[in-house]
Amino acid sequence: MFPLVTFSQFRIITGIVSDESGAPLGRANVMAKALGEDGNVKFAMANAQGQYNFTLDASKAYLLSVSYIGYHPDSTKLDPSNSNLRHDFKLRTKNEQLREIIIEHEYRPVIIKKDTIVFNVEAFAAGNERKLKDVLGKLPGVEVDRDGRVTFNGQPIRHMLVEGKKFFGGGSKLAVENIPADALDQIEVIDHFNEVGFLKEVSGTDEMAMNVKLKEDRKRLVFGDLEAGGGNGGHHLGHAALFYYTPAHNVSVIGDINDIGKSVFTFDDMMRFQGGVSAFVNTNSRPSFTNLNTFTSDNRDVVENRSRFAALNFSSDVVEKLNVSGFAIFSRLLTDRRADTYIEYLTNQGVTNEERFAEQGNDDLMGLANAKLDYSPSNTEKWYYNAQWQSSGNSLSNLLNSVTNLQNSYFNTLSDADNHSLKQYIEWHKAYNVQHTTTFVVNHVYEKNTPLNTWINDQAFLVGFIPLETDDQYRIEQLGRQRSNSVDALFKHYWVINSRHQLHSNIGNNFARVDLLTSERQLLSDGSVNSFAEAGFGNDVLYRLNDAFVGLDYKFITGPVSNTASLYGHWYALSTAQTDGNHRLSRFLPEPTWKSEYEIRENERIVFDYQYANSFPRVGQLNSRFTLTSYNAVARGNALLANERYHRSALRYTRFTGIGGPIANASITFNRKVRAIRNELQFEGINHYSMPVLTDNPETNWMAYGSYSNRVAFFRVGGNVRLSWFDYSQTVNDILANNRRTSHQYTVNMRTEPSDWPRASVAYTKGFNRFRGNTSSRFTTDQLDASLDWRLLRDWSAMAEYTYFRNRNTRTGLSDSYHVANAALDYQPEHTPWGFRLTANNFLDNRTKVSNSISDFLASEQVTYIMPRVWLLSVRYKL
Repeated sequence: MFPLVTFSQFRIITGIVSDESGAPLGRANVMAKALGEDGNVKFAMANAQGQYNFTLDASKAYLLSVSYIGYHPDSTKLDPSNSNLRHDFKLRTKNEQLREIIIEHEYRPVIIKKDTIVFNVEAFAAGNERKLKDVLGKLPGVEVDRDGRVTFNGQPIRHMLVEGKKFFGGGSKLAVENIPADALDQIEVIDHFNEVGFLKEVSGTDEMAMNVKLKEDRKRLVFGDLEAGGGNGGHHLGHAALFYYTPAHNVSVIGDINDIGKSVFTFDDMMRFQGGVSAFVNTNSRPSFTNLNTFTSDNRDVVENRSRFAALNFSSDVVEKLNVSGFAIFSRLLTDRRADTYIEYLTNQGVTNEERFAEQGNDDLMGLANAKLDYSPSNTEKWYYNAQWQSSGNSLSNLLNSVTNLQNSYFNTLSDADNHSLKQYIEWHKAYNVQHTTTFVVNHVYEKNTPLNTWINDQAFLVGFIPLETDDQYRIEQLGRQRSNSVDALFKHYWVINSRHQLHSNIGNNFARVDLLTSERQLLSDGSVNSFAEAGFGNDVLYRLNDAFVGLDYKFITGPVSNTASLYGHWYALSTAQTDGNHRLSRFLPEPTWKSEYEIRENERIVFDYQYANSFPRVGQLNSRFTLTSYNAVARGNALLANERYHRSALRYTRFTGIGGPIANASITFNRKVRAIRNELQFEGINHYSMPVLTDNPETNWMAYGSYSNRVAFFRVGGNVRLSWFDYSQTVNDILANNRRTSHQYTVNMRTEPSDWPRASVAYTKGFNRFRGNTSSRFTTDQLDASLDWRLLRDWSAMAEYTYFRNRNTRTGLSDSYHVANAALDYQPEHTPWGFRLTANNFLDNRTKVSNSISDFLASEQVTYIMPRVWLLSVRYKL
């Protein structure tokens, strides 16, 4: 009965607002005023297609009116007896000339435009924020993680801009950690961002950008801050962040030296700098040729950290039509790390356990330089040239004690790697008229990596897997060298047929060449060398992959839905030349895609993506000979591998209503590999041998995410859910097993909403991780996070954050937990540039953190040792 009662009390009025020719008037203002004693009024805004709707009391009469700038208003009366639930408005153009314009400005904390949301910072800041990240954390819908990555409504911010110019290549970490909060005026979140303005309406990009706008009094003079501090145990901090901005020129300088566990710029951060690769080049089918992350370790939780960092960013309009910009970064990071890991191997040979006790030291030296030329001969033509050089030297020393029920082994592992890369591209964009635009891109990447790995042990290891000779001490050395060159070219033509139809033509070629050389040998105590080459070790591979393609993108609009249907034809040619023979693979593969975007209303939309694509094996997967990968693992490639085929689809929903309203986003992603490359494994205790095989056993991966929050009284209350299911098949010891890995996380959170209140938040997360195959393993986690940011008096503020984490192995019943808390007291007088800060990192003096993970064939629980309590008193000077 409830729906019948509901429909009897309310009626939904819909319609379209258009001009006399029938063209829709998007964003027209529509008002419904009740005719009676109460005379309540409801407002609405038509969407981009001119559509509006109202839910009205069925027992009342209403006056429905519409207005639009430059047109005569119109209205109609709706009686309770009127059964017509639709009314379309056609507005007449005004032909009068304005003699006087009076602008009445109404200050709004959030301004919502079509593709841009503008936050006025002073509406959210309490005055005690120090850096950009402190302000972003108070904006509705914006989140900043501990690595400096920024998301808005669940979508990542790909480009970070300051005054419309990219800041250090567009990466967010250096911006959020260094730009002073008191210099901020507005924060703009830009959807469908394209660096080339006249391509925005045709490129169809989904990337988001964030533009930081500075206060007028901070322009044309140097601003920033200098900070120095010292604490217990000789700990120290020195930091400088200086900025100079004018409309034509800007310079930013950042420097840092500390040993308090603060990694300003890590190896992972360098890997995320993609300034040397054109955004128009699509290399999804091409594998990554190098995995530089294997040359370093996690720099987050360490027992000692010494960081040195310097960076320069600049942009200058050298002449009217030419802008030159660039940045340079230097970083040296020395870390000591200690961890105890308890591993359960998920094999079919019975329960196999291993305990690892590791002490590791890293010395990571990194340098990066980027230069970009931006030439605009006219408003309809754009040229770019960008070049980026990256270089790093990574040294690692790891002392490992491996304990099983059969043996107790001590390993000393030494690794050194020199990595260099040159990335450059040239782009040309030209708009001939409103209908025709072209893009031409050439992209080149050169990489060279020379790793050297050494394993030292006092007893034989990997017996039966590697050809050891008896010795007093076993020293195994592995040499490697990999050089890769890739050249990508693309020509694209955009044809805007009319306001609802576009056709994009694409033709291009992606070519890659990789030279890989590896060798293993045993260095004997008498000075002789035992080469492993005769036992099938050592690889010398020449790898070539060429992808020639043509494709069409057809964009069309049907009502409120924008669609893009694409069909590409790819001619792939893969070849390898190595000691054991040459192999070639050539085939033509069609790859269709589909995308639909339904705009429910402004800043509320649903997006669906589908892609059928192919990916090709890496050079390391095609090696025909053996490679030593760790102290307990040997791998061999498979020269007969071909391409994987997969379906990839995603459904996303986002809604943003500004201050005080609900914020929601959700996504479901489904990936299915029709043909999958999966390693076959052979175990003997903890030692194992692996070889990739292309199978017809499908792999499916479901991922779902959803979050919702709304204001309740003086609080914003919400929660989020993260779910994933991964089903795959793997052969272990000649037995094929169907495996499933699942991960579920459920979070509830609450925080204070008014900006003049103390900023307090609390969140609780419950997690479930499970593996099920021939064996099973399951972990549950509980995490409680709380934070407080409180301006005590006019000049004083306090900050505190606390985390409790508990991990439980439900199969064994064992559990571990830890508490970590940080706090700070800040004194910043209002009329002086001097400020003081007392910081207590890990003031509970907790010494360990615990975590768990489940991979293809093992479940592990790791206890990581962290830095003890650090007290630091620092003084800063604000320019």
